[in-house]
Amino acid sequence: MPLEDFERFRRLVLEDVTLQEALKATADVPAFLALARRLGAERGCHFTEEELRETMRAARRTWLESWI
Repeated sequence: MPLEDFERFRRLVLEDVTLQEALKATADVPAFLALARRLGAERGCHFTEEELRETMRAARRTWLESWI
């Protein structure tokens, strides 16, 4: 369920400029993770910090591999 919740939250962020701006304005990774989890929970999307970190690592890996 948590990964489904994260995917639902990701779609919400892509559709909501206010959420995008709030997340972009976050200065560091720990604050970003805390804000993303809070905003997700407020919308019924619950995921752990580790799940969020793993998702970020996977996205970074995919991006890097696209340049190799």
